[in-house]
Amino acid sequence: MAMANFDSDQTSRRCNHPLHSAIVGLGLLSGAVYLFNFNLCSIMPESFCKNDIHLVLFLFFFLLLIYFAGIYLIFNQLPQSGRSRSLVIIIIFFAVFFRAVLIPIGPKPFSDDIYRYIWDGRVQQAGINPYLFPPSSEQLESLRDNKIYPHINRRDFHTIYPAGAQIFFRVSYALIGDGIFGFKGLMVFFDLTTILVLLALLKAYGFEETRIFIYAWNPLVIFEIGCGGHLEGLMVFLIVLSFYLNAKKKKAAAVIVLALSSATKLYPALMLPALLNRGERIKGAVLFLCAFFVPYLPFLTAGHKITGFLPIYFKNPYERFNLGLKYLIMRLFPEWDYLTISKIFMLMLTIAGICIFFKDKRKEQHLHCAYVLIGLLIILMPTSLQPWYVVVLVPFLTFFPSGAWMIFTGTVALSYIKYASPAGILPAKVLFLEYFPLFTFLPAGYILKRYAHEHWIMGVFPANKIQKLMRLQK
Repeated sequence: MAMANFDSDQTSRRCNHPLHSAIVGLGLLSGAVYLFNFNLCSIMPESFCKNDIHLVLFLFFFLLLIYFAGIYLIFNQLPQSGRSRSLVIIIIFFAVFFRAVLIPIGPKPFSDDIYRYIWDGRVQQAGINPYLFPPSSEQLESLRDNKIYPHINRRDFHTIYPAGAQIFFRVSYALIGDGIFGFKGLMVFFDLTTILVLLALLKAYGFEETRIFIYAWNPLVIFEIGCGGHLEGLMVFLIVLSFYLNAKKKKAAAVIVLALSSATKLYPALMLPALLNRGERIKGAVLFLCAFFVPYLPFLTAGHKITGFLPIYFKNPYERFNLGLKYLIMRLFPEWDYLTISKIFMLMLTIAGICIFFKDKRKEQHLHCAYVLIGLLIILMPTSLQPWYVVVLVPFLTFFPSGAWMIFTGTVALSYIKYASPAGILPAKVLFLEYFPLFTFLPAGYILKRYAHEHWIMGVFPANKIQKLMRLQK
């Protein structure tokens, strides 16, 4: 018996070696792009370097191809040789490297949100409620400088960020001050911690740990957090931690952590129905509301201004951006106004949340329900859909791989072309290229699901391999 196990281990190592080498090769190739911080104009043809955005998008899609190649290899080769802890180590090593080398560069040319994060922290450090005054107000004139203030967006409007985010901004400012790279480092730290918690969650539900590749190497996640320093680094960490606590039967802690995530950015609140079952619903909802509103207590002096820019953000049609389904409906039904469609979408999301709220969930069904709700939110987004909003979906793809959604984590970056457009408007043809794969492959994948043993799912994963890799044999 011992000899048989030894032979099996040797066979596994021989089978794994080509896969390890291939993943290392892909990691080195990706690492070269990240290492040069997307700045390869000196060695690229001039046609690619006329605009920073065009160059970055070209390199981004190059990284996306490498990402898909890695997923294909893992889902095809690993089932032949079983689990591989050394492969997980390789995946995590490169994930750390990809993110670390992006920290020392600025967030331009795509997003300047990080400057508002730091500004709100600076305002609080001066003892001022961040909801009271917009950055351009006379009351905050003494806080202006040439490093942060000139880059703040919407300087004439109050902050849009909820109280949980504001508390984090104050803590981070006390730790790192005006340091842009320091703030990005904090986001990368939370993102890497997300990978570790996600690994534990995969193990808790009996999934193969190499699935962490789907999140750890996703170019959108790496770019938006490592380069842009977006708040999704913290928010997604709290979401994954919440579902890990739920898997460990610590329901109250899971609900509180999800509430804190929602107090950082509002839309994680949509996932609350996915956590709660019969006998937990009323208690869980009350606990969630209490934990959500506690961070607002220090800011109550702002009165009605405590909602910040959010009311304008939701109602103003000029804030709409990159809304595929809403754009299509407005073209088909021009008599419908922006606000009416937003209300319809909100009603649909509410109905979906209520249905899942009263559904009994077992084991990873909690994750699947959250995955469905977040997917619906992205499709029915009532406001703008910035690329970094999609990051929240990627952890769930490690459990429920979808070629349609994985492709969309790449095509959503096409929306950045807006910033290269002379009029600052996203061309309709770009919107088509961005959403067509999602709206085509998503229903196609659902239809082909029943024939998974015969078909490829959206051209990314052979479905029979998914079934082999889905669960570990115990």
